[in-house]
Amino acid sequence: MQQFRLGLAMAIAVLSACNSGNPTASEQAADANTVHPAKPEGTVSVSIGNRDKDTSQITIQFQVKDLKKEKTFDQEILKDVADGDLYKVLWDQPNSVYIAVLKPNHNARYYHGSVDNGEAKILKVNTAPQRIWQYMEDSLGLGKITNTGNNLVSSYRKDIQSGKLLGAFVAEIKPADKPENVELYVEFGGVNKKMNIHVPAGSKAMIQPTKDDSHVYFSFVNGEQVEPVIDLYVDNGRLQIKTLKEIN
Repeated sequence: MQQFRLGLAMAIAVLSACNSGNPTASEQAADANTVHPAKPEGTVSVSIGNRDKDTSQITIQFQVKDLKKEKTFDQEILKDVADGDLYKVLWDQPNSVYIAVLKPNHNARYYHGSVDNGEAKILKVNTAPQRIWQYMEDSLGLGKITNTGNNLVSSYRKDIQSGKLLGAFVAEIKPADKPENVELYVEFGGVNKKMNIHVPAGSKAMIQPTKDDSHVYFSFVNGEQVEPVIDLYVDNGRLQIKTLKEIN
């Protein structure tokens, strides 16, 4: 009996050691979907032309060893932001790089530089892989804008004319029913809307004006990062409210 117990204990120990050294299928799948930034074997550069126009030109130069490619794309871009906020670059493999460029609605358009059959290619990506856009947003801060600290307010009011209507465009942040929530109040042309919004821990809700008096953002501010969450604007006399990011 003692020998049996000893053998059983040894078998359990060996089994435990084997299990601890081998990742499960779910762990392997999770790791496969995790981005590990690669050391690039080449270079990529991004330049933007006609920034002040409705449509800008995104020129990407991509090189891996002696393989080179340059391509220009037309795109509407987010205005009045630094290049470090406007686009992000991620090498997911030594010869594969993704470039994300923000559009005016704060969504991103993706481009992909890669080497295929001995040829360098740059393509527009209709839908970036989830692991790529998640890493861009969560780790590289894609969609967050550097806080200049001089244009964020809790109450915004401007007299504007839109279409045939002349009136006050109002966006205000007020206390809500819970300390972790705020009330967003928006108004124009006799139309108003109130929204109870949860603010993530460590963040502060603010109104972010733009160069257009009829356009502001409801944003979360965390340190030097400003993340626009709701797009608020007046178009042809109508109040428009568009959610840019899901709010938990």
